[in-house]
Amino acid sequence: MNKALSMAPKPVGLARKSSRGQMITIVNTLGTRIAANFYQPGDTLPIEQKLADSLHVGRNALREAVKVLSGKGLISTTPRAGTKVRPRDEWNMLDPDVLKWHADPEVASDGFMLDLIELRLIVEPQAAELAAIRATREDIARILSAYEAMADSNGDLEKRLVADIEFHSSILKASHNSVLNHVKYAIATYLKAHARLGRAFDNEHGEEDLERHRKIATAIATGNAKTAHQLTLDILDLNRSHFNSLETSTN
Repeated sequence: MNKALSMAPKPVGLARKSSRGQMITIVNTLGTRIAANFYQPGDTLPIEQKLADSLHVGRNALREAVKVLSGKGLISTTPRAGTKVRPRDEWNMLDPDVLKWHADPEVASDGFMLDLIELRLIVEPQAAELAAIRATREDIARILSAYEAMADSNGDLEKRLVADIEFHSSILKASHNSVLNHVKYAIATYLKAHARLGRAFDNEHGEEDLERHRKIATAIATGNAKTAHQLTLDILDLNRSHFNSLETSTN
């Protein structure tokens, strides 16, 4: 489906929602359209009444949604210029909502996916090393439980995805660094987009990937920091190679 057509304005259907529920839905609708370049950087959004009518929402709910999107760096509003989409490099790209909108297969560009892989390569090996040093028994139990859930997914890709996200999120949490912990949203976005784009590993490579996760979990559980760092670096390098090979084969 053409991206512009799929993101074209449709009634949001908010009549029975609370005011806050309406606002959240408008934020997600407009945020997804902006992330998908339906409204591109520099574009001026339709005037307030026209936009509210196209969404079938009230102007008050729309105004609150515009404030939220402004706070995330996506748009700016001035009395004379109206509401404009800001340049992409001014967006708060680590905001959980902004990341969530980019997990949509129609939004997740190759460049953005590679940016996320680079972020993971910078952050996750060190987080795994810290986890091996700092993890509590509860942290280790959470990591091992996530691994077991991956192993027990039995070909259910959605269950595997949920467990995979939990595995990597648990390692970040076990680093006991509150800033690193919030990178989990970026990792979840990458894994969701990767799966939704149909780029999951096949059965053979999936088993190899599972074994690498087991080794990382074991290294952290046994306090082997350097091994945890290297194994995480290795798995992310392979992930990047897998992504690049798929891009080459589709071009």
